[in-house]
Amino acid sequence: MTELLSVVIPTHNRPDRLAEAVRSVLDQDYRSLEIVVVDDGSGPSTAEVLDRLTSEDDRVVALRNDESLGASAARNRGVGVARGELVGFCDDDDLWLPGAARAVVNLLGPDVGMVYGQHQRLIEHSGRLVTYRPPAGADAELMRWINVLGTCFGVARRDRVGDQLHFDTDLITSEDWDMWLRCAEVAPMRLVPSPLYRYIQHGDERITTLPTSYAEGYHRFLAKHRTSMTPACIAHHELTFALATHDRDRVLTQLRHGLRRPSILGAGVMVGAEVAAGRRGRHTGDPGLPLRVAATFLDVTPSRRRSTRRG
Repeated sequence: MTELLSVVIPTHNRPDRLAEAVRSVLDQDYRSLEIVVVDDGSGPSTAEVLDRLTSEDDRVVALRNDESLGASAARNRGVGVARGELVGFCDDDDLWLPGAARAVVNLLGPDVGMVYGQHQRLIEHSGRLVTYRPPAGADAELMRWINVLGTCFGVARRDRVGDQLHFDTDLITSEDWDMWLRCAEVAPMRLVPSPLYRYIQHGDERITTLPTSYAEGYHRFLAKHRTSMTPACIAHHELTFALATHDRDRVLTQLRHGLRRPSILGAGVMVGAEVAAGRRGRHTGDPGLPLRVAATFLDVTPSRRRSTRRG
């Protein structure tokens, strides 16, 4: 029996981009699917596009929030209505690439909780297209250190991940990282080693680009998962955050802390390797290189093997 794949798309005032996102899913060669679009308080133009899409294809289901509740709440409502045993996501300004649905369904056997894939990043103003290749063999231990998926692209099997398939609306950012980490804690995850999703970088405002939102969201994520992290993992997060926010004093404080505690010194070395890999990745068009370096580093250090213990 062919399993139903539900794809949840939250949207807010992007009618033209939304139509392209929906079409990219409808055009998949896997036919047993539905699309649940949640209009998060958009204007009339979005309703007009949704009326057209639902009339053209009965696989499109449209919901509306009378006022904007945010992307996480919109996604959660979509998940609640979705009928599929398999559930995936697409942002209203991104695209599923041809063959993506069949590729994830083929890998989502009964013993697999979630499937993720490589994705493309299109820089819209320049037309530059690069492929993000995440680490393979990811699990909850690795996910505590780094956000392996990198975007909201992932497809989960409900009967394996259970009630972990929801977004925490208290998280301003990192809400996708948080959900996939929780899913990975209860079920295995697998990688499709080819591009499945196109993430489009454009000039529209994204909440994750706002410094205050990024800082608050990151701190909330770290506070939520801190008890499951080793001191080395926490040090890695603190130093990564300090570098990302250009907080020189915090960087120096973290480095001095590492020198006093050799057990977490490796976290500083790892961050240095990630920074170097990031520079090379930008030069060579390989944005996933820092995360693959981090995954390799953790595989050869004892930190990861002890990541579920407090030390």
